[in-house]
Amino acid sequence: MKLYASNRSPFVRKVLVCAHELGLADRIELVPKVVSFLNADEEVGRHNPLGQLPTLIRDDGTSLYDSGVICDFLNQQVAGATLFPDQPAARIEMGQRQAAADGLLANFMRWYGERRRADHPLTPQYVAICRGKLQRVGDAWEAAAPAWRGRPLDIGFIAIGCALAYADFRFAAENWRQGRPQLADWYTELSSRPSFLATEFGGG
Repeated sequence: MKLYASNRSPFVRKVLVCAHELGLADRIELVPKVVSFLNADEEVGRHNPLGQLPTLIRDDGTSLYDSGVICDFLNQQVAGATLFPDQPAARIEMGQRQAAADGLLANFMRWYGERRRADHPLTPQYVAICRGKLQRVGDAWEAAAPAWRGRPLDIGFIAIGCALAYADFRFAAENWRQGRPQLADWYTELSSRPSFLATEFGGG
């Protein structure tokens, strides 16, 4: 398998964490790419009409995207894997956590992209909207974190871990840990797993 990837993408990291947890990392060839809304890559675009990362090329030459679909596919390659639970209620609850994490990451990506535009400085209103989403999601996770202790790892928890790691990477000044000791302790334990240590963000 081949994965178009960037070591600065939280969605790529989600896939790589899953691959490590499933013992599949050695079967995936990483193809580094730099892709943005204004910087398309023709090779990626031939396999993914959205031109986004991550994009996985399977052994038969067919492609998969986005990160959730790729992670689901990888989970299916390992007998007995449980990153995507089979029980309907558990799968819905897991999906809710993944959706919140992916939504927060989309918020971060827009926020970071706008922050870099020299021709269009961020307005206080825009920053307040982005910051408000981070605060609301962070508070919801703080309330839920005590019940997460000791639970089996799944894609929802991996997605949350990648979102919090990206907050540290791009938005350290927002200090999401402040006032959220339960979430901070839970994340410290999660981020010490070998799969997270092997996939840390790189570059600027």
